[in-house]
Amino acid sequence: MGEPRVRQRKFAPRSRQGCLTCRARRKRCDGQRPGCQNCTRLNLTCEYQAPRRITTEPNNAQDSESSPDSMTGPLMPSLDPWDALPGDEPGERKHLLRYYIEAFVPSVSVATTQSSFYKFLYIPWAFKCEGMLDAILALSSAQLARRIATNDRAQHLRSVSAKHQRKCHAFLADRVPDNGCPPRDAFQVIGVILLLVGLEALNGDKSTRWLSQMKCVRGILDMLPDTGGSWELDSLRRHFTYHNTMASLMARVSKNESLFVYDDFSLNSEPGVPVMVDPLMGINYDLCKLISRIQYVSSTNPAFHQISQAAFTVIERDIQGWTYGSPIGVPGLELPVALDLIALAESYRLAALIQLYRTSLLHKTLVSRCASRAMEYISRIPPGSAAESSLLYPIFLAGAELDNEPEITKMFKRLAEIQARNCYENVSNVQKVLEEVWRPALNGGQKRDWEDVLQDWGWSFTLG
Repeated sequence: MGEPRVRQRKFAPRSRQGCLTCRARRKRCDGQRPGCQNCTRLNLTCEYQAPRRITTEPNNAQDSESSPDSMTGPLMPSLDPWDALPGDEPGERKHLLRYYIEAFVPSVSVATTQSSFYKFLYIPWAFKCEGMLDAILALSSAQLARRIATNDRAQHLRSVSAKHQRKCHAFLADRVPDNGCPPRDAFQVIGVILLLVGLEALNGDKSTRWLSQMKCVRGILDMLPDTGGSWELDSLRRHFTYHNTMASLMARVSKNESLFVYDDFSLNSEPGVPVMVDPLMGINYDLCKLISRIQYVSSTNPAFHQISQAAFTVIERDIQGWTYGSPIGVPGLELPVALDLIALAESYRLAALIQLYRTSLLHKTLVSRCASRAMEYISRIPPGSAAESSLLYPIFLAGAELDNEPEITKMFKRLAEIQARNCYENVSNVQKVLEEVWRPALNGGQKRDWEDVLQDWGWSFTLG
């Protein structure tokens, strides 16, 4: 047999003169004019930075007066195209909506897919539901505030986000009754709450409020009738499942474990069903459901110990034996993206085993090996890949269990890269917790357990 072929990534050649649209979307640009290939393919407006004239300093006052061009100051760094905010509120809304579609959604999606509820469900709802529009504007302005270069504009965007968040709460208060009945506009109510959970992650909130929001969503989902394969309901359940996976991890360390809600929606991995790439979970949807069930055996005071042991065995078997359809060859999915999704899936599997094995004294010796293997798969996903947006869960669980300093250093470097690109404050929360976990060990002592750190600090945050 010949030597195995080395995986090669195909990228457009990097250009220092890329268009403003590709720079804003953080995509490689081929620099073609009048329209680059990316913008032409996606039917986007392709704009380039206007050329600037470089002038020399005048030798004397006479030269200064006689040369208008010499009044030009030192060259300023080019502005991000999203930095120029319209001065009127309607124009600002349009600007933020465009940012949501062209910048925010790609930043949180593991792949560009036609099943993206972020774009193809929530945007149409935003035009008929004020609460959904406010949730989208709150998210867009909050993330843009973290990317924008000018302090006064960033402060303005933070105030815009807070204003729309208050409107979302008013929308929910008007539609969710106190008598336990289904809310009006139930689908939109669920979507707004789930977007607010994402906003909590973006802002780095450390309270259990997001767990309460998840419990509210689950209560509404339980009240809804099964509409027989409704894409809208399936999308909402998928969005819920993603955040519920993170809740299964954090509920154990919260002071009120009853805030956690189990996800027992039926698994739909039937043979012959085409592979569906979820915008948040990639091909991990069914695995995320299994992860949510780990909470059955991780309660600090299980009511029935023998049942918990049996559940542990079943969950371990299901995670180890979990299979996924190959994303290679899925229409519209390039090969490098498909390979990244496979690496992401395997890193999630190993992180799930870490989460499970941490609940058993007999299995804790397996945790370190799972952590090293998870980091191997994480390293296969190149920095800047779309799949990186969903790496926080495996990086957090594996990063807290590594056993050598080089791997720890690589883990912190990767977290810093993700934080610089995605600007989510929950990434910063993870950095601080893991720094506290490893601080004693790097000074010759014993590392701390991340659950102890969170309990001591009173923190709870989503890894979504």
